[in-house]
Amino acid sequence: MEAAERVALAERAALGAARADPLVPAVIVGRAPSVTPSSERARRTRSLSLAGSRSHGSAFALAVALLWAGLVVGCGADAPVVKIPPPPGPYDRPTYSLLSETGLFSEPVTLKVNANAVAFEPTYRLWSDAATKRRWFQVPAGAVIDTSDMDHWIFPVGTKLWKEFSRDGVVLETRLIERFGVGPDDYWMGAFVWNADHTDAVLAPDGEQNIGGTTHDAPSQETCGACHRGDVGRVLGLSALQMSRPAEGTRIGPTFDDLAKRGLLSDGPPAGSPAFAIPGDAKTSAALGYLHANCGHCHNENGTSWPDTQMVLRFRTDERDVAASEVYQSIVGGGLQYWRGGAIKERVSPGDPSASAIVARMSARGNDDQMPPIATEEIDPDGVASVANWILSLQ
Repeated sequence: MEAAERVALAERAALGAARADPLVPAVIVGRAPSVTPSSERARRTRSLSLAGSRSHGSAFALAVALLWAGLVVGCGADAPVVKIPPPPGPYDRPTYSLLSETGLFSEPVTLKVNANAVAFEPTYRLWSDAATKRRWFQVPAGAVIDTSDMDHWIFPVGTKLWKEFSRDGVVLETRLIERFGVGPDDYWMGAFVWNADHTDAVLAPDGEQNIGGTTHDAPSQETCGACHRGDVGRVLGLSALQMSRPAEGTRIGPTFDDLAKRGLLSDGPPAGSPAFAIPGDAKTSAALGYLHANCGHCHNENGTSWPDTQMVLRFRTDERDVAASEVYQSIVGGGLQYWRGGAIKERVSPGDPSASAIVARMSARGNDDQMPPIATEEIDPDGVASVANWILSLQ
């Protein structure tokens, strides 16, 4: 087979894969620049002004692999090649008023979710007062996520992420993050509260308290940034650490390896699976994963808590030794800075949860002691138990 024929068939394979699987970005051969993996990971101080869509090369490579494996058929010599539009450039800040305007639903009347919105679930869950959550993300066709810094994924312009909250089987609100430009503040964030008939959800720019007679609150648009500014990419639940797990039936959506194989990442995972799991035994990884998901977005160098207390609760992907990690070094036996805990003097007192400030603050609600300070009114008993059991093991 001539080289030109191979290119044409690979081109068609990429397009076919994109049509069949919303996780595969559609590409056009000839537009795809090469991907140069980062030789050195910039840590936590990455500039968003340099961020943007990366190349389409990995999707092309996927199409070639599928072609030569014999998995793509029906590409005759005369088959037309459909040109897929390039990823979007920056656009004006959205002016949504209804959830149905955001593109989540392909059929707003029936609330059928758009086939290009990919359901996913993080490995370590954020406690939201026992609310049930569903999540979706959508990356524009032809775009990839910049994963050259594995600790801070930068999503391309046009990316949307939705998160739906329900209590007792009733949907209460759905939140959206959308990147519309390349600047550090070019992210639309907001919560849509569902109407009584559950036909649509209405934007609540100032938030809403006690939705539907529950204790669940929707945040204001301004409040959204309090947590999401803790990562330069503004996205918290879709990351290398959160998606690095073996495929399993109890988790929804793709894993890190799935995303890489489908051409959505500029830089793939290293050898080994899962690629970036929090180290330690099950007890340790569960506790540190909980702190990462529920506290790490504020307690890191980019987080809102950093000016008051230089405590690190966000794990890094390059950390393989728990005792040597920034989290461990920051909290185990570490003295208090901002909070005054009476008889409690240490963030984590090895072997003694009752003398550990982290447990005391996780166990508080309705006052200035509570942690997290917002977005929760109920104590997470399983989360407290997980962290306390880990502290007990530190003897």
